[in-house]
Amino acid sequence: MVDVDTYLHLIGGEALIILGIVIPLLDDKAHNRALSLLFAAVLGLMLVHLVSHVLPKRLANFIYSSHHAYRSLQTQETQRI
Repeated sequence: MVDVDTYLHLIGGEALIILGIVIPLLDDKAHNRALSLLFAAVLGLMLVHLVSHVLPKRLANFIYSSHHAYRSLQTQETQRI
């Protein structure tokens, strides 16, 4: 069975391909601008997803170190071990 992450990759890639084909075919500036913004949003989400794959531990350390509540939970758990 394929996991959700693989589906996210496929859907994002297909959306980028479809938008990349459709955008040059449009003559209306408003539609072209809207689809270009959508293309940039999908590309941005795919890049954020890539970063979450490449740097998962550093990303988690950044998130947990920026909130005091997470730091205190993390130190309590390490003291139990």
